This record gives sequence, C-alpha cells and structure tokens, in this order.
Amino acid sequence: MGSRPPFAAAGPVFTEHARLSALLALAVHAVFVALLVFAVSWQTRPAPVVAEVWDALPSAEPAPPPTPVEAPPPPPAAEPPPEPVKAPPRPAPVVEPKSAPKVEAKPDIALEQQKKAKQRKEQETREQALREAAKQLETRKLADVEARHRRELQEAQRRDDELRAEREAADRVAQQAAQAAEQARQRETQAAQAAAQQARARAVDIYRAQIMRAVRARLVTPPGVQGNPQAELRVLQLPTGEVLSAKLTRSSGDTAYDAAVERAVLAASPLPLPADRSLFSRELLLQFRLNE
Repeated sequence: MGSRPPFAAAGPVFTEHARLSALLALAVHAVFVALLVFAVSWQTRPAPVVAEVWDALPSAEPAPPPTPVEAPPPPPAAEPPPEPVKAPPRPAPVVEPKSAPKVEAKPDIALEQQKKAKQRKEQETREQALREAAKQLETRKLADVEARHRRELQEAQRRDDELRAEREAADRVAQQAAQAAEQARQRETQAAQAAAQQARARAVDIYRAQIMRAVRARLVTPPGVQGNPQAELRVLQLPTGEVLSAKLTRSSGDTAYDAAVERAVLAASPLPLPADRSLFSRELLLQFRLNE
C-alpha cells in the first residue's frame, strides 16, 4: 500500500506532453489557416491593367498562355513529439476559395478615339453636304428669281414695244388723216378761192362790160375808118365814177378813131359802179375795138 502505483510518476509527464501537443496542433492549424487566407487573397487580387495607345491596330496574333503561378511551398512540419494520448482533434473549418471577381475589359482607347474621329468626320461630311445642298438650293432660287425677273422685263419690253408700235401706227393714221384733211381743206380753199376768183373775174368782166357799153353808147365813129382798129386808154376815176382823165396808152393807128374814143369815155362820166364795192378800181385800162 505504501508503494507508488506505476502510473503515478508518469501522470505529470503525460499532462505536460498533452499540453505541448495541443499547443503545437493549434500552432499548425493557425499556420495552415494563415496560408489558406494568404493564398486566397493572392489569387483574388486583381492584376493591374495597362493600356497602350497604338497608331495602328496590331495584327491579330494569339496571346501567349499565362505563366502558371506556383503555390508557395508549405512550411516544414515540426517534428512530431512523442504521441501522447490525446483527444481527437476538431475538424478544421473548410474555407471555400472565393471566386475571382470578373475584371471587365476596358474598351481600347485607340479604337474609341478612331470611332469618335470617324463619327466627327461623318458628322462634318453630313453638315458639309447639307450646306452644299442649301447653297445649291439658294443658287437655284436666285437663278429662278433672276430668270423670272428677266422674263418679266422682256414681257414688259414687249408690251412697251407693242404700245409704241400702236401709238406710232395711230400717230401715222392721225397724221395721214390730218394731211388728208389739210389737203381737203386746201383743195376746198383753193376751190373756194378759184370760185371766188372766177366770181370776181365774172363780176369784173360784168363791171367792165357795163363801162364798155356806157362808153360805146357815146362813141361816134368818124367816117373813113377802115378795118377793125383797137385803141387802149388809161382811165382815172373817182369812187363816184366820175372820170378825171382818159389818156391814150396805145394808138389804133387812126387818130380820128383814137380821139373819138377819148371823147366817148369823158362823155360816159360818171361811169357805172360795180355791185361789189371791192371790185372798184380808181384806174382802169380799157381796150376798144371798132367791130365788137
């Protein structure tokens, strides 16, 4: 009874070994968890994106395969202590690896710039086409306006020419009518003058015939006169018909006949007066033939 049981001395040693084993196990688990966390965070870290600006698109060549990343080697395991009797370890929590976030591919800057430049160029081309179309439309409108204005001017000129021609024709007709009327008036005037002259001449002839009859009524033909002598006398008379003088201007060749005519003119005073006082003349040229 007084002896120590065989496991009495081993009790403290076993307890110390169990504690050390538990600490080592916890340390190993902590290192393992840290490695797992590091591996997951390293794999999910997004790689930096580098964009290059190209003047021209490179030829499409297959990209080289990515270089495999080797996992870091596990730390060396500590030498296991003498396996004491220990309780079964708790299962380590399973850490599911997080899926790497999808990295959206950024659009290529050069392609975007080329696209924008192409769009700007197309927009400028459209605007230039619109400006050209508007300019052509304005030019056509101006041409149409000018053509219409020219047509209106030509039409107005044509109407003016027609009106001028009509006026000229009317003027010619009026002038011809005026000339015809003037000619007719002149003919009428001439006819009237001729008629008046004829009437005056007849009246003068009648007036002279009256004087000649009055003188012949007083003429005493002298004997021995031969042939048909003619004497011409210039007679000067008053408005009342009284004879102032009777002078021989051309002799008949027979002095006796010339003297008889002068005596007959003086004896016929006062001479007959015309019915129209405008036919009266103070000086008369009278011709007397014997046989009339």
